[in-house]
Amino acid sequence: MKPTLVMISTALVLLTGCVGTFLPIQTVEQTGIHIVEAASKIPVVSTEIAKTMQELGEVVGYSCKNKIWNPSATTEAATYQVKVAAAQLGATAITGLKCEEGGVSLATNCWQSYTCKAFALR
Repeated sequence: MKPTLVMISTALVLLTGCVGTFLPIQTVEQTGIHIVEAASKIPVVSTEIAKTMQELGEVVGYSCKNKIWNPSATTEAATYQVKVAAAQLGATAITGLKCEEGGVSLATNCWQSYTCKAFALR
């Protein structure tokens, strides 16, 4: 009976993702409302407009479905995380936004994921 109990326990851990994501996903509790408000105002601008602005560096955002009851990972959620990272740098815009699907990954502890990258601008 012990092997069956171990197998059931292992299956439950795998299905529920008992450990959180290994990706840095910012929440309001972590960043504060002022960063969330600033991130919501950050537009994605063209490369032409970006040439007139100061580049602050590359920013990365992630979206991860970690547990079966979590919402699906989306490019919108990963883009929002990019904007949060940009707001933390004091950016007023981002440019060169590129997103990529990550799929299932034990390295990130995600059933589904997206990674987006852009350049923060001021």
